[in-house]
Amino acid sequence: MATPFTHGSLWIEPWRDLITEEHGYDPRSRYVEQFWLGVVGPTAAWLLRFVAQEFDNSPDGFELAMTPVSLQLGISPKPGARGGLERALHRLVMFRLAAEGHAGYAIRRRLPPLNSSQLRRLPEHLQRAHSSHYKPAA
Repeated sequence: MATPFTHGSLWIEPWRDLITEEHGYDPRSRYVEQFWLGVVGPTAAWLLRFVAQEFDNSPDGFELAMTPVSLQLGISPKPGARGGLERALHRLVMFRLAAEGHAGYAIRRRLPPLNSSQLRRLPEHLQRAHSSHYKPAA
């Protein structure tokens, strides 16, 4: 069976999670830039921002053309595990911000607050800033 990456495009749909969608953070928000960036890394964070913009235009999902999007984000357009887009998507899956499906990926439209273990990955000054302004997820 071919992976979704072999066709040059992927189907991206929103990950439906009513609680996170109501109480979470837009991927283009200051919260995500300040706190999630250090957890998922810059490429995955930019991919989340790109997807959020596309969801504004196509709320039920869209076809992501891998090479043009990779080049737009400044990452390697190589297919497979060495390609930047596939690595970024796998990172989103690893942190439960995306889920792999039959036709492509479901990606969160809004991100939950960082949990305690994710907060510990951040530098101490960001941990303090987070604890003074936000309540971490359980």
